[in-house]
Amino acid sequence: GLNRIRPEVLSNAGELRTLAVMVILMRAGLGLDRDKLKQQGSVALRLGFLPALCEAIAIAVSAMILFQFDWATGLLLGCIISAESPAVIVPGMLRLKSLGWGVGKGIADAILIGSALSDVLILLVFSLLINYLTQGTSLALPLLPLQVILQIGLGVLFGYLTVLLLALFIQQTTWINTLVQEVIITAGFALVLITSAERFPYFSGYLAVMAFGFYLIEMNPPSARRMRIGFNSLWTIAEIFLFVLMGASIQLSILEQTVLPGLLLLVIGLIG
Repeated sequence: GLNRIRPEVLSNAGELRTLAVMVILMRAGLGLDRDKLKQQGSVALRLGFLPALCEAIAIAVSAMILFQFDWATGLLLGCIISAESPAVIVPGMLRLKSLGWGVGKGIADAILIGSALSDVLILLVFSLLINYLTQGTSLALPLLPLQVILQIGLGVLFGYLTVLLLALFIQQTTWINTLVQEVIITAGFALVLITSAERFPYFSGYLAVMAFGFYLIEMNPPSARRMRIGFNSLWTIAEIFLFVLMGASIQLSILEQTVLPGLLLLVIGLIG
């Protein structure tokens, strides 16, 4: 609104947001509990797929009525709105865990994993719809379950392999002897996972980074506990970049024209 953010910062907003998302996903992975995940595995699966699909469908139907969208464009909007932001969910769930709320039943862990699975499904449906609307290709919905399984499976596998690579790298390197150096190197490996997923969209980068943090705490708890402190400190700065740049990307002139029906659409989506 006041044009005080430098153009160079805005031009690099995508990269800065990616960096912030990497930090929050590492925090999520480092905060997961294996026993609670075993306890709530089926719940996490249902949380991953059912709420997002119901919300996307409710928004698609509403958009067809409120904005006269066709069904594909309405569902595309549904995918955009129903995608769950790890920047909102992860800090909230980690805070609940720190307060001891729902820890015994593993509620926070189920929601953390469910949100990652949800984004895998929604991003796949989104990409199918984009190809359908822009290139006229078929939706290939019968292949969707296979693609979801592939994205999840490869994401978890690459997260595990990255932990092995990190351990090998640290063993072979003599100059890593402070927490700052350890966190920077680990963040670099996590960032490679996210950027690789953007370049080769055959696995979920979000899930790979969470798996990376999870396997790190499983294989090397003392190091992972130190990492948790480091990534908590990084998030203090990254959170500001993420939300300020997200706000700066909003076009106020367009928002002014659609704010009331847009709010109604959000309410219907949440009810869905």
